Amino acid sequence: MLKEAHLSIRLQGMRIREKKKIKSRLWTQRLEEVLRNPYDYESKELFLKEASSILNAVYKSYDKYFLKFRLDKRTKEKAIWMLHLDALDTLRDCVFLLKKKKHRIVGKLFRDVTEVLDLAALFWWECDKHQDKLRKWYDDKVIPHSEFRQYLKRTKGESFSKTSSAMYSSLSRWTHHCYSVLLSSYSRGSKEDNALLMCDSHFRSDTLILPQIISQYAWEIKDLILYFLSNVKMVGLVDWEPLTNHFNKTIRGIEFH
Repeated sequence: MLKEAHLSIRLQGMRIREKKKIKSRLWTQRLEEVLRNPYDYESKELFLKEASSILNAVYKSYDKYFLKFRLDKRTKEKAIWMLHLDALDTLRDCVFLLKKKKHRIVGKLFRDVTEVLDLAALFWWECDKHQDKLRKWYDDKVIPHSEFRQYLKRTKGESFSKTSSAMYSSLSRWTHHCYSVLLSSYSRGSKEDNALLMCDSHFRSDTLILPQIISQYAWEIKDLILYFLSNVKMVGLVDWEPLTNHFNKTIRGIEFH
């Protein structure tokens, strides 16, 4: 699957080892498995609790940078710290909103998180040799995502770049309100092509929200959390070992490395 191929490219040494008793199965399931059993409410609820705990622990680990970076400094570390906090806040918002079944807002944030983390990774990989992108960023210039894909093409090959590009295009479906994305929020009166549609927000309650939509969005958030953690581990701004211990304690049956 494209999504899983893209994730494997970017995990930079991050591994999850599945053991026998998993607290939430969603961490290791493929998207097809999640969608085949959308009524696994317990696993989804546990996942959202575990995700909150993990993200809060990472946030706490960044406390050591409180009042550390100065306004006039334009370092790589300061840029990555700011980008990581931006991604972290967005991911925490995603989990909070999905608990309330506000999936429309969550979907619009998927590409946002990816762009932030890819930019942080680009700064980390390139800035020791090439400072131009970092200078442009501090000068308030936009660094397009194509710069990240070009870096992948130069260093990892064209197939990696194409996978990243295809993934970015897939996430853009939420950003640009494509038909299939909007249609997922509509219940259908039958399986026929001419079925009548009803928006899941029509009655201002969550009774019409399809469980597979929440399952899919939870899986997407899981994917982004794993990429974020791989980014955190790669750049080394925080001590990884205490975080690993917290993850393994929180998600019993899964070990992070």
